[in-house]
Amino acid sequence: MMQRYHFEVLRDGAAIIASHTVTLPNVAAAWSRIARLARMVDGGGHKIQVKDESGGIVILVGIATARRYADAFAT
Repeated sequence: MMQRYHFEVLRDGAAIIASHTVTLPNVAAAWSRIARLARMVDGGGHKIQVKDESGGIVILVGIATARRYADAFAT
């Protein structure tokens, strides 16, 4: 069953890139989008947050970590 996930880029707890919603087959499929977002953000101290349909945080990862592993998640 496909689910909707909401992506945000945060700095100091505030969203700096507007949330967008994507329908994915599962939360694991979010990692390729996280890798793409990480490549788009300049500077340190940012995080990417992914929430499920109920608003619960299912992934919260720093940009530096997401970039470090971006090749593993690339599609």
